[in-house]
Amino acid sequence: MFNNPFGSFQDSVTAAKEEREQLDRLLTVSTPRERVLVAVVGVLSVLLAAWLFLGDVARNVTVDAVLVESGQDLNAEIRSIHALAWIDKDAESQIGVGLPAVVRLAGADGVLETFEGEIADFSAAPVSGRLAEFELMAPVSVHHLKVVLGSVVDVEVNAGTKGEIVIELGRHSPIALLRMR
Repeated sequence: MFNNPFGSFQDSVTAAKEEREQLDRLLTVSTPRERVLVAVVGVLSVLLAAWLFLGDVARNVTVDAVLVESGQDLNAEIRSIHALAWIDKDAESQIGVGLPAVVRLAGADGVLETFEGEIADFSAAPVSGRLAEFELMAPVSVHHLKVVLGSVVDVEVNAGTKGEIVIELGRHSPIALLRMR
């Protein structure tokens, strides 16, 4: 005649207990295959953590450039490329003489030419007239870059050729790169 309030409570407690037992069975590592899977995940986690702190990743800056001249220095058998490059103000202080660089120039036939070397000269290109007033507000500045090529290569590229220069700023651990941003 009356509903038993304790019966429904006992049923819900029993159902909750069965759910907990079922979850315990699902989360229990009991077979050899499951143990191997847990071990592999653990080893991969340790390797990832070790790579984050002890790994080595190159940090590069890519800048747009226009070739000014290319050729051979008169006093030596050194081939070089002179270019005007637009460099972000943030990266400007990190670039210097002696850093490795890769120059990528688009050829007349559309083929990308790549030259490796290192920066031999890095200086700000002078800005004159009314543009000098706005130079401090601009996010980029124009610099003259001289890249000495690593191998003796015959470089004959026309002045005004557009390309890009990839400058390697150094090698860091991945966690250090994440802290820099």
